[in-house]
Amino acid sequence: MKIANHSKLIVILVSILMLASCSDKSKLLVKTWMVENLKYSHQVPAEMQPQIDKSVEELRKSFRLTYNTDGTYNTRNNDQVLNGKWILNWNSSVITSTPDKGEKKDFKIMELSENKFTFKAVEGGEEVVFEMVPAK
Repeated sequence: MKIANHSKLIVILVSILMLASCSDKSKLLVKTWMVENLKYSHQVPAEMQPQIDKSVEELRKSFRLTYNTDGTYNTRNNDQVLNGKWILNWNSSVITSTPDKGEKKDFKIMELSENKFTFKAVEGGEEVVFEMVPAK
């Protein structure tokens, strides 16, 4: 009877460990990303759309976000560089970023795969969805 209980416990523990390892997507995040698109929670007024499109195009060219295996990151926008630390939560649904000179901030991950990293941020009271792809 005791052996059967131990066997069940081992199966449960192995299953939990396998599920936990499947949900850790940190290896997918480790690379340099670039902006593909930005989406706002509110519709942008038609007269502002050309300005938004121009800003997104500039970000595509100049902004890079690199996550390193040691839990550090850096962002580059033209000549400006920001360094910090990052960590994913237990199921890879939230990334917490802590800039070297700033407060930590959580970002909801909407998609994370080899070729796409989509997350939601709140900037100036506005929700913005960043659609990122590996940098070329």
